[in-house]
Amino acid sequence: MHEDEQKDAPAWRRRFGCTARHGACWLHTQPSATSQAPTTPTAPATTGAQPVYGGTLNLDLAGAFPHLDPVKAYDTTSYEAVLQFYNQLVTYQGASNTIIPSLASRYTISPNGKVYTFYLRNATFWNGHPVTAQSFITEFERVLNPANSSGGQGFIDPIIAGSNAYYSGHAKTISGLKSLNGGKTLQITLMQRDPVFLYVLAMPFFSAVDPSYIAAHSESYIDHNPMGTGPFYLASYQPNQQWVFKKNPHYFQKGIPYLNEIVFTNNSSPSAELLHYKQGLTGLLGYNIGGNGIPSQDYLPIMMSPTYSKQVYKVVQVATQYIGLNSKYGPTANVKVRRALEYAINKNYLVKVLGGRALPANQIIPPSMPSGYEAKLPANATYSYNPALAKKLLAQAGYPHGFTTTIYCDNSNPDDLRITEAVQSMLKAVGVTANVNQSSWGTFLTNNETGKQPMFNLAWVEDFPDPSDFLNTLFNSNQRPVNNSTMYSNPTVDKLLNTAANMPAGTARDNLYKQAQNIIMSQAAWIPYAYPVFTAAVQPWLKGYYLNPNQVDPLQYVWIAKH
Repeated sequence: MHEDEQKDAPAWRRRFGCTARHGACWLHTQPSATSQAPTTPTAPATTGAQPVYGGTLNLDLAGAFPHLDPVKAYDTTSYEAVLQFYNQLVTYQGASNTIIPSLASRYTISPNGKVYTFYLRNATFWNGHPVTAQSFITEFERVLNPANSSGGQGFIDPIIAGSNAYYSGHAKTISGLKSLNGGKTLQITLMQRDPVFLYVLAMPFFSAVDPSYIAAHSESYIDHNPMGTGPFYLASYQPNQQWVFKKNPHYFQKGIPYLNEIVFTNNSSPSAELLHYKQGLTGLLGYNIGGNGIPSQDYLPIMMSPTYSKQVYKVVQVATQYIGLNSKYGPTANVKVRRALEYAINKNYLVKVLGGRALPANQIIPPSMPSGYEAKLPANATYSYNPALAKKLLAQAGYPHGFTTTIYCDNSNPDDLRITEAVQSMLKAVGVTANVNQSSWGTFLTNNETGKQPMFNLAWVEDFPDPSDFLNTLFNSNQRPVNNSTMYSNPTVDKLLNTAANMPAGTARDNLYKQAQNIIMSQAAWIPYAYPVFTAAVQPWLKGYYLNPNQVDPLQYVWIAKH
């Protein structure tokens, strides 16, 4: 996913791995079935206690939701809300990576893997309007509308037949999308087989939207006033202060949600957040999967407590924290400069800055990804902390006395600034003056997506368990500048990524991604510095909570026990 606004995480751009609490790694499976029988989503098994209906769950939020519109949401903070408001054709089953129908009751895939047919449930939007095939077609058109600058565009263009013609303005409809059977069936035709297409359809970008509501309102209005099918609807909000989600009594999945209401309150004080949790006023501390979780200043007090330490969940995420280096503009357009900066960074020290809640990173693909991670990189793609070599490379690049630049980060979390300032100090030691530019998460993200930030501190959390989500999304030339905000471009890498995208899962495909990663690392488009560990404290009276590697908190499934 793209990024997140956790108080104690760097900005995150989307999405996770191996649970230490339960001592088991996530099982990653490919959605390879050619036909899916009718399925009704069910709540994950509870601990044996009978779920209790009703009640209000209060949660502290590190900052405002940047977006409430699925066409724009590409950060884990926005996902927290959007996945409660909207539904997709398919979703993930519980804590697994298994794809199951959601607003589709079942689906079929043609023998050649190019035609997907989805049979829709009887479901309605909050305003009572029915969900039809057009509900999805309208959203696909919005994603492909250049005016919306949607991060989802690259996931379906040019994958879906006619998508590129629509995006470029050469067609008024998307030829690969058809409404059949009076709107009760949606047929999607691809240009060629895509092994991760079902994963893509589970992303919030491709939610059902009400066409009449979309037509009646401006994009800016929709971004603050959602109209979805989800288990909760937005009852009220005070801008940048509080958001109240209420139970959708007509939700198509019978029996949930259990809660009557969720109240998110913007709270920028980690000490106040800890106090609220200890007082039992909030149900979760450090929640919102995709961030570093419990604020660093709260982490030690929690872990040193015999009581609260037992309430902590820990997960090594399928995520990479990195410093992005612009490959098109400024001194970092020179590959020798970028390689020099790689050698200037002490990653082990940065892990200490994160309180040890991470592993040092040496490549783009995290070790918890089921494929693509390399136990040993080629020599030209391997970097160690070596300031002397960094200075030598800078001199060779024409910067014997260094240069002045700017490193961007968001201001919502102390760890983000601490990491950025530590990097600033390391760069200063090799002669590079990096001025820090901090801004709000929304401002930072908007600016980052222009592709003009010379350096930035960011992170990527998986959208789905496949190396293409990291490599194609962030380094393919066709993803510039919104997703590929380093502006990296290499025709050889593009060819490897485009070829791999259409191959079936297996060793041959994995090897192409490894080749692409080796080239990218040798050219130092990123300085990957950490693989983060997610932590969250969950009140003993909050039941039904679990961690999914691909989605945010399962708020529709949690319930409050008597206490």
